[in-house]
Amino acid sequence: TLPMPPSVNKAYAGFPKRHKSNDYKKWEILARNALKTQEKYSIEWDKWLNAMYILHTDLHYKNGNKKVIDVANFEKLTSDFLSHAIPWFEDHKILSITLLKKQKKQDDYIEILVDELEI
Repeated sequence: TLPMPPSVNKAYAGFPKRHKSNDYKKWEILARNALKTQEKYSIEWDKWLNAMYILHTDLHYKNGNKKVIDVANFEKLTSDFLSHAIPWFEDHKILSITLLKKQKKQDDYIEILVDELEI
């Protein structure tokens, strides 16, 4: 479980030379701290992965209209972060990925479930 990353649309600043935005840098610090508090487990290095990313966020605006949330805009930053933070997680080893949105109960966050695939 990690705090909700910024959308990939807000992750980079600068033109023509792009760099990480302040929002992205702040999120990386929060995400790194969140990982430190969670149970550690490992997957064998050569295994293919199945990943599920669940965005816990509001699904509707206050007026009841559906919120426009592109789940794919949150997957990239999460996968890149996990690739650097967890030795056995490499996003090129993901064969199957599911992206879901779920109505939040408190603060926004992203839940990541990863398991091995036998092929």
